Amino acid sequence: MIRITVGSKVDRYIVEAVLGTGGMGSVFRARHEVLGTEVALKVLASNLADNPKVRERFRQEAYVQAQLQHPNIIRV
Repeated sequence: MIRITVGSKVDRYIVEAVLGTGGMGSVFRARHEVLGTEVALKVLASNLADNPKVRERFRQEAYVQAQLQHPNIIRV
């Protein structure tokens, strides 16, 4: 399990700030290292990541959010 901190790299994204932390995990502001695009990176808490039901809920949440389109919502 990787530990994500400000300044760390996740795939092609550089983590810039913690936006929030809750019961399911944390959300970070990150920037694509080549394109420079800013994204929100949501990561499951390490104690939940091995639970198949939680992972499925997380995947379903991403699917539903990907369907939303609004100027104040970041695209998944």
